[in-house]
Amino acid sequence: MGVLPPPTSTFAAVPTAPGRAARSTGRGPFGILLALVVAAACSSSDDPPPFPDPDLAIVETNPDGDAYPTDRIGGTKRSGTRPGDRMPNLTFRAYRSGRAGGLETVSIAEYFDPKQTRHKVLHLQVAATWCAICSSELEATMSVVGELEARGIRFLEVIVSGATAGKGPALEEVDAWIDRHKTSFPTGIDVAARRLGAIGVSGAAMPHDILIDTRTMEILDSSVGAPVDVAKYVLEGLRFVEENPPSY
Repeated sequence: MGVLPPPTSTFAAVPTAPGRAARSTGRGPFGILLALVVAAACSSSDDPPPFPDPDLAIVETNPDGDAYPTDRIGGTKRSGTRPGDRMPNLTFRAYRSGRAGGLETVSIAEYFDPKQTRHKVLHLQVAATWCAICSSELEATMSVVGELEARGIRFLEVIVSGATAGKGPALEEVDAWIDRHKTSFPTGIDVAARRLGAIGVSGAAMPHDILIDTRTMEILDSSVGAPVDVAKYVLEGLRFVEENPPSY
């Protein structure tokens, strides 16, 4: 496995799959350009039924027993010296590592680590199985995940749509996605973004990347699009955490 690049963040537009549209836009201090993929508004009668996606009990503490913060909750990312909101404490049915062990409950609260004893940054990747760029981003992440986790970075992917934008995903679509990419970190399910939609995530515009300071669960970045270099993106977040005190 190669040596990771230095923690500087650069983004550029990447090609889209046939029939998709792309644009570039700003990503604040964590990048310059990104790619946006918009799904065609089509549906198929052959789409499998979506995962039932039950409501889940809120997990109120992290593994150390620290209560998850309840103030400043929202979806606004950091902008210059203005802190971002804290990530809402969402809970998903998820596979923790591949599909071994079956579905479990995974909560954002698990990643809250004010003492930095386990990790420092959470990269939440929101994806759809129809999205070719989501697939490319996951492949890029898997190529460096071991090295990045050793530096205190954690990854969580949440699938919000299946083969048709705004529909699903079905469990079989999630299973096929995990098997295809050999995903080693948690993969959650949020049918039609009914949870993540509260902070502006849409299953029709993918991927969506959220970078979180786990000391406070401050949202450092939340943007539609994928970084060309996942390692540089998350290492920029890590550098911010290591060089700056908690925002609140």
